[in-house]
Amino acid sequence: MKIENVFKKSGVFRFLILLMLISNMVYVSIEIYKSKISNSLVKNIEITELTFTKLATLSSYALIFEIVFLVLSLVGIAMIFIKNYRPLFLSYVVFQLVLLTSMLALNNILAWAFEAPAGNMSQLVFVPFALVFAALFYLVVKNTFLKKESINYKVSQ
Repeated sequence: MKIENVFKKSGVFRFLILLMLISNMVYVSIEIYKSKISNSLVKNIEITELTFTKLATLSSYALIFEIVFLVLSLVGIAMIFIKNYRPLFLSYVVFQLVLLTSMLALNNILAWAFEAPAGNMSQLVFVPFALVFAALFYLVVKNTFLKKESINYKVSQ
């Protein structure tokens, strides 16, 4: 099955990917803005209460968008286990790996370009990577071990 079938066959996956891209973009924007404020604070010894409050608020917003991104990733992975979307399993996993790798590369390039912490910019994609690899591991285990058991079970009857 082709990767483009994920988008042709399911508007839900299109919507999830779009929301993931938007939440990544907002998260990265917040992190870049936070780094600009933090870099200016390094030059100044004093931190005003307003600046501290601004950084705390930005950190809260970044956390919200990080959670949104993780929930969307989890929903996408969970959906490919639903019977209606199971034929799109491999296509979705491959697409997610390409998408997350691209996001990781872009986030690191933006971190370098805007002198933002690369760890903060890239931490967003680590858990979704783990989820995708867990789903891929499940697929491999299911296709290698579980099919043999079902074949042996049918032969023995």
